[in-house]
Amino acid sequence: MKYTNIINLLLLVILSIPVQARAAEKTDVTNPLVAGFLHPPKAAKPSAYWLWLNGYVNRDYLESELKQFSEKGIGGLCIFDMGARGDTKAAPPAGPAYMSDEFIENIAYTLELASKFNLDVQLAACSSWDLGGSWVQPRHASMGLFHTKIRLKGPVDYDKVLPFPKLPPNSPKNPDGKPAFVKNIAVLAIPEANRQLAHEFIFKLPRTDIHHIDHVILYNAKSDNPKRYGKLHLFAKDFSVDVSTDSFEEQSFVEIIRNRLKPNTNPQRFNFEPVEARYVRLRIYNGYNTNFNIVQLAEFEVYDTSGNNIAASKDIDRTKDSALIILSNSQRASDTKWNVDNLNDGQKTGANGTWLSAGLPPLVIEDRSRILDLTERINTEGKLTWKIPPGQWTVIRFVCANTGETLKVPSPNSDGLATDHFSHEATREFIQYLITRLKQKLGDLRPTALKQLYLPSYEVRGATWTPDFLEQFTKYCSYDMTPFLPALAGCLIEDQDTTSRFLYDYRKMLGDLLVDAYYRTASETANQAGLGIEAEAGGPGPPVHQVPVDALKALGSIDEMRGEFWPWRQERSQLWIVKETACAAHVYGHRRVHMEAFTGFRHWQDGPFDLKPSADRAFCEGMNHIVWHTSSHQPPEAGKPGWVYGAGSHLTPNLTWWPKAKPFIDYLSRCSFMLQQGLFVADVCYYYGDQGFNFVPAKHIDPSLGYGYDYDVTNAEVILSRMSVKDGRFTLPDGMQYKLLVLPDRKDMTLNVLQKIKELVQAGGTVVGPKPTQSNGLTDYPASDQQVKQLADSLWGNCDGKNVLERRYGSGKIIWGRTLREILLSRRIGPDFHYTSETEADLDFIHRRTPEADIYFICNRKMRREFVNAYFRVSAGVPELWLPDTGTILQQPVYEHTQEGIRVPLQLEPSGSLFVVFRKPVTTRPHLVSLDLGINATTVTEKKVRATAFENGSYKMKTYSGQTIKFEIDRIPSPLRLTGPWKVYFPAGWGAPDSATFADLKSWTEHENPGIRNFSGTANYKKNFRIPRHWFSKDRKIYLDLGNLWSLGEVSLNGHSLGILWKPPYRIEITKAARPGQNNLEIEITNTWANRLIGDTKLPPDQRYCRTNITYSGTPGIAWKDIPLRPSGLLGPVQLIQTVEKTIALAE
Repeated sequence: MKYTNIINLLLLVILSIPVQARAAEKTDVTNPLVAGFLHPPKAAKPSAYWLWLNGYVNRDYLESELKQFSEKGIGGLCIFDMGARGDTKAAPPAGPAYMSDEFIENIAYTLELASKFNLDVQLAACSSWDLGGSWVQPRHASMGLFHTKIRLKGPVDYDKVLPFPKLPPNSPKNPDGKPAFVKNIAVLAIPEANRQLAHEFIFKLPRTDIHHIDHVILYNAKSDNPKRYGKLHLFAKDFSVDVSTDSFEEQSFVEIIRNRLKPNTNPQRFNFEPVEARYVRLRIYNGYNTNFNIVQLAEFEVYDTSGNNIAASKDIDRTKDSALIILSNSQRASDTKWNVDNLNDGQKTGANGTWLSAGLPPLVIEDRSRILDLTERINTEGKLTWKIPPGQWTVIRFVCANTGETLKVPSPNSDGLATDHFSHEATREFIQYLITRLKQKLGDLRPTALKQLYLPSYEVRGATWTPDFLEQFTKYCSYDMTPFLPALAGCLIEDQDTTSRFLYDYRKMLGDLLVDAYYRTASETANQAGLGIEAEAGGPGPPVHQVPVDALKALGSIDEMRGEFWPWRQERSQLWIVKETACAAHVYGHRRVHMEAFTGFRHWQDGPFDLKPSADRAFCEGMNHIVWHTSSHQPPEAGKPGWVYGAGSHLTPNLTWWPKAKPFIDYLSRCSFMLQQGLFVADVCYYYGDQGFNFVPAKHIDPSLGYGYDYDVTNAEVILSRMSVKDGRFTLPDGMQYKLLVLPDRKDMTLNVLQKIKELVQAGGTVVGPKPTQSNGLTDYPASDQQVKQLADSLWGNCDGKNVLERRYGSGKIIWGRTLREILLSRRIGPDFHYTSETEADLDFIHRRTPEADIYFICNRKMRREFVNAYFRVSAGVPELWLPDTGTILQQPVYEHTQEGIRVPLQLEPSGSLFVVFRKPVTTRPHLVSLDLGINATTVTEKKVRATAFENGSYKMKTYSGQTIKFEIDRIPSPLRLTGPWKVYFPAGWGAPDSATFADLKSWTEHENPGIRNFSGTANYKKNFRIPRHWFSKDRKIYLDLGNLWSLGEVSLNGHSLGILWKPPYRIEITKAARPGQNNLEIEITNTWANRLIGDTKLPPDQRYCRTNITYSGTPGIAWKDIPLRPSGLLGPVQLIQTVEKTIALAE
């Protein structure tokens, strides 16, 4: 036995349930926290997207399906009408149209059954997404702002129809071929104006304040129409790159390279001496093809001195997008694939990897008062009647028309137009239509199982307008935007600052209008009928979807908020929308953080333990309710694995591991319940500004803050309407508190936010961040700039972030130039959680607090066992270990009060997790402060310690009173190995023989029989073995250790079912079921459908065992035949392990 004198950790064997833990459960069962942990309520149980693919429903099977969901611990279902993807020949038949009479009959029957089985039901508000349907008329359909330009010379009388903008191909048309909906917005005449020198793009580099860069790489692109454009395509030619370290103002940039691209598509590298950069400006001056005034570029990459492309917009660790394009003066409409965001998306070619200019560099309109508004001179047919003054004029015609956006993947009979999400009237009429149709069959909706309507993620493309946008803009921003419309066509109005301010107002108003007209209006309309609205509001954001919204504000405007995560899409930060949703819940006072969970394209490759790490990560970011993506309706005619959607992990009764799914579902429910309790504990609240389009990246460690502190992100609305200061802490109405409010690293701030910050500081709050120097829009400009500067000067005073780092104001403080960790430590506020270990352990955590308890969830992010000393920032308390996989509550007999908090030694299994709970009131009890590895203390009193040993050796322990006790353990026998042969039985009908004998344990995929090699399902291992009589005594326990297996195991001994094992260690106590002499062991092992699907590809279609519409797996889609088999079965070694209990007397 080796002593571990450095860390002196307790070996916690999670699979054992000490006697006193069971007794504690009995005495505490009336405690709401204990009761909810042992038996999670419906609000904590996972729900699932229940897809009616192609609208098809077999009503004869609904009762059986819903009953199975309820029995497995599912708390609710979201009915989601959806088109089937994959093999159309294997897809379900077309069912009734969404909201048809037959569809509503199916809804009514489902709600009746859901009430019977205590399931809550949501209804997705349309077939697939985005919001829309067959009843949506063009006047309420998705709108965009489109324009054409024409050059005219005067003086002359002009009486002609202006060119009409080219609309998207799917924009609805009347029988005569004309657009179904058109509204002339404005016709503006611009006198002769200069053009900007170049197409210009400004990138804000990610993460750190300053990067050191030394080269760029550019790629020219082949055009998508080489016959038209010729061998020169639309290659870019001359370009320059500038850098800035402090702002993106013109005067801040320094040119570092000006060069010429070659007319080819090879990567073209340009080196320069290392320079510091925070902003990078790319200018493209011209192209090679002089026959056309447009330029095309495939990729722009910026490299730091370590060789990292810091302009790629996909981040491998999912912490955030990388370089952000904050300014572009030449961009096609957002409904086109040639978007400027593609310049830095890491893809050199393809629809997501190329940018195309909208023509020549934009006009510079130096004096907007010279713009003539000719809107009143154009008739409904588009004819302009105008006496053109002398000179050259550019006339821009703006029209509002339908984008043609339709439902994304509707069922065959349910297609239709997407709604105008910026129209109050369109949203209200749509939601009211659904409610009216439902009430015609169901009557009052309140008594039914239907609780909410669900609005999926916002993925509308090209919607940037609504017919009354000009009026709405005046209402929101208090000035007429008409003279600034050319800026939406790429023109520079007066100067860059003026244009940027207008674009700020435009984007801010666009985001606010989306919140008010769509999310808030939908909630208000549904609430009147007794329904709530749940939505993935505002996400996922760029670069996947250009969502014009303040995401936190959108989430805060609805009844229930939802995010999403994709376990296997690690390169896409925007597909991990957890922290954003959690922050919204915390700052807007919502209890539940719903999460579309386990989305992906791996299709049946994963078992519960494969999914657990992503769930644990999401729990640590703030998720506390699972919405499983997906669970398609599976009537018998679907076959197995059945009909499923093109993405998801498919929690259905057709899963191979469905009969053994409940322990994993219970784990998710217990974690969700615990993390729904009380309030989130955070030290820091970051204000992410008020730029209009705002998103929160995934949870990450801010270098200024460091590990061990947690945080939220907030927005202007919360600061203005919900935040106050109490006892020096920023406080929200539900009691949520933060010690520091951190400002964005920007020079602009709205006046009303700055005024509120002044009030908060005066009341005792500590605000950290740079002094703003200007406002950020044209409303009340330039007076607003002067007011911001005066107010900031009075608040920051001589605090400049360099020589003076803090300033007291009123009862609070302004700090600028110190790290957040430094500030907190100077106030004796240490990390909320931290740990030490002899290895490079990687733990994540989240902390919630109720009036009765501090609740920490800890997870191991590595696939290995970790031993750590964990420190919790709790001044007093007795730690308990709450194990969500078993529902066990253990007193932790080993802990120590230190200056850094309460130290608790922990063992965490590979990807393991647990709760450490400090309950109140605190009652002091005897305990140990250290104990050697290899032994587990179960009871500590003033006079003795009762311990369980797992291996022989010399041990020592130290009590809280200072005693050190040494003792020996020498009566544990060596493990008893269960060797072959093993008899393995397979179910009929899936290609494997009825049974096979395994001389030694090995993966099914290594077997010579192809039916076993490609088997999917559950096989039963049977073996008889003997246990020596001396292994049985009152102070001994026996464990069965299965070694390794995949994916789940269920153990029975002598006819007694002992439980399901779905994660390591695959070990279970068998003491009560075992007997001296002969014992009969059965182990059921279940894998996933993957191996059988892979094996089927080698068989003729009529000889295949599986039936499904999905013919691929992985990202990107990989044919099943190209995916390797997953090692499966009982892999061992299997052995019996004995433990011995020992009582150690303590000195009087």
